[in-house]
Amino acid sequence: MIQRLLLIGCLLMALVVGVEAQTQRQVDSLLNICRPLAQTDIKTAEAKLLTFKQQYFGFPAELYIAQLYDAADRKGTEYRAEVAHAYDQMSMSLMSRGDMELYILSLFYSGRNDACVAKAREALTYYPQSLPLNRFFFRSLVSQGRYRESLTAYENLTHAQPAVLEHSDSVHYSVALTGWVRYLYQQGKFEEAAQWMEPFAQQRRQHGQMTDDVTMQLANIYIEWAKKLEGAEKEQMLLKADAILAQRIPETTMNDDLFAYMRVQMVQFQLDPEASKGTALPAILQMEEVFKKKADLDERHKERLVTGYRYLMSYYFIEKEDYALAAQYADKILLYEPNNDGALQVRDLYRKVKNKG
Repeated sequence: MIQRLLLIGCLLMALVVGVEAQTQRQVDSLLNICRPLAQTDIKTAEAKLLTFKQQYFGFPAELYIAQLYDAADRKGTEYRAEVAHAYDQMSMSLMSRGDMELYILSLFYSGRNDACVAKAREALTYYPQSLPLNRFFFRSLVSQGRYRESLTAYENLTHAQPAVLEHSDSVHYSVALTGWVRYLYQQGKFEEAAQWMEPFAQQRRQHGQMTDDVTMQLANIYIEWAKKLEGAEKEQMLLKADAILAQRIPETTMNDDLFAYMRVQMVQFQLDPEASKGTALPAILQMEEVFKKKADLDERHKERLVTGYRYLMSYYFIEKEDYALAAQYADKILLYEPNNDGALQVRDLYRKVKNKG
């Protein structure tokens, strides 16, 4: 009796193995048809795989569909949405590491950042050292504006294997850091903001990679911080901002006019609001030099020049009693504002003094 049961069991096992072998041959045959077909008619290839799934429960049609779309992706991002949609139908526990990485990449490049963050977080529980998983988890957090979380994710990315960072990783990190720093100083956490930004800016400058955005953020920290201080502490913060802007202005042509104006209006005029010390002179002359390099000065540039000239006119006329030099700046004002009352008065007074002499 026992021998008979063993014989029946062997026959059933052989039958199952035979069925599985036959099914595998059918799968191989189907894939041999669908893979080249996908290069010309991917929708038909997809339909064939889904039809086969209806006949054989458990057939991972979505897995093969995702792979077909990925293989047919001539532009690199053309079929990312289709790849991601195919993987959406599968449990991540059934995916290989390569499938998970392809899934997360496709979510990111199809613009599904919410899903990318959620699925990448899950995938990282399986493969915490995966470079692609860490990379697109980090980038999706940045795209969502979740800057503090993304900085932690970037730290994990630097320890992923293999530890090969791309230029875009650096760009995203800069966005994350400046976004987080902006949030800190807007919350009045100036010291913490500076602690984050100073070493980053120093590193960028050492490698010749200083950017206008980093310059702007670092200068703004000290400018905003100075508004909360008085006396020598306020002056110290403004001078830090001044040094940052003055150093960056000759290095850039993108925002040199903005930085030159910031240096005058937001730093030097705060250091000498009464135009009694004349300390804004170098910054105003630098702004004049930068503006005059522009092909055409618009009204905004002219107004800013007039603001600087008015400071110098007042300083030389009132503090230094150098009426000739004050009149020169009055004439510069009148080039842009012919009816400026202050400049007209200074010029007339200088003429009277000169005539008397």
